[in-house]
Amino acid sequence: MTGIGMTRRGLLSVGLGLGTLGPVAILAGCAQSPQPRIYTLAIQPGTQLAGGPATLSVVGAAIPKYLDRPQIIQHGGPYQLDVSEFDRWGEPFADMVTRVLLGDLAQRLPKTQVFREESPTSTNSAASVQVDFSRFDPDPDGTVVLAARWTLRGASLIAEDSNRLTVKPASDAIPDIVAAMSQALGQLADKIAAAAAQAG
Repeated sequence: MTGIGMTRRGLLSVGLGLGTLGPVAILAGCAQSPQPRIYTLAIQPGTQLAGGPATLSVVGAAIPKYLDRPQIIQHGGPYQLDVSEFDRWGEPFADMVTRVLLGDLAQRLPKTQVFREESPTSTNSAASVQVDFSRFDPDPDGTVVLAARWTLRGASLIAEDSNRLTVKPASDAIPDIVAAMSQALGQLADKIAAAAAQAG
């Protein structure tokens, strides 16, 4: 009997101990992780040009696979990529880059109707532009590097070029890096728009 009683008391003690720890464990499990901060690139003002084709379609931007993720990516070294787990894009990266580039071009070519080629409302355009990005992210020191090759076509090839653009952000904070990326994309739009204006 004594053995059984002690066993029961021991089990009761263990049960009470677990009951005491239970709420603590539950509270720890319910602790919320930091909410992600959501960012987007923004259209940049540029010089409005007089020329340009009547219509210009923008083909969806081709981007490297390592950028095709919600998290913001930064080079941490020659062979390292740093992922900002709680700093994320508000939409798929390629879609965002295409959308903002389209807006940049429309701002610089006010006489041209600019639209995305894959749009349901798109029609045959007088010219189209395809941009292939090989890099679009910050270096370890925060400097944004945009490397891309673009091709502008009409009835035939109008222009093509490769550009490597760099923009130093105001600081290494993510908002300033996103602003620098927006500026770099605006600079790329300057070059494409200038070629389109001459062709038109």
